[in-house]
Amino acid sequence: MKKEFGGKITKDVQLRLEQSSNWQKKRFKNLVRTKIDINLFNLPVLLYRQFFKTKGRVPAQPIPIKTIDLSFFDEDVESFKFIWFGHSAVLLNISGKIIFIDPMMGPNASPIIPFNIKRFSKNVLDVLDELPKIDLLLLSHDHYDHLDLLSIQKLKGKVENYWVSLGTKRHLVEWG
Repeated sequence: MKKEFGGKITKDVQLRLEQSSNWQKKRFKNLVRTKIDINLFNLPVLLYRQFFKTKGRVPAQPIPIKTIDLSFFDEDVESFKFIWFGHSAVLLNISGKIIFIDPMMGPNASPIIPFNIKRFSKNVLDVLDELPKIDLLLLSHDHYDHLDLLSIQKLKGKVENYWVSLGTKRHLVEWG
């Protein structure tokens, strides 16, 4: 199995999952009713458009990455500042504490070929080299567009604490 898929569900992990109030009849269920409004009849057309009709939706050339001036980020630690890197990745400075949410900075949001979802910019991972020490890395859930092996590996040694959603710790343990 590809390393990007992370850790397997062990008996210990399974027991922790089963203790959640969301665990019902051997699976997770949202406590608040959530409607997914996709007509299965239209799904083949949606998938075809997503993967084969990209004209006008994908840039002809990679979008350049702007250099981030982090000096403003360290100034005035009494305030709230943030940098949104796109989709799920947000870096926060709250009263001098640096929090990174869902640092998906890798080149691909899907580990499954032929469904690769490539970034429109190159070398986005290099941005992580410029970041300060991170007090808290928060992972909301373990979908590939929020949790990325390459980003986690690159941040190793910069992160003081991790807060992760139920069932996500196993991936970090597997990745070292």
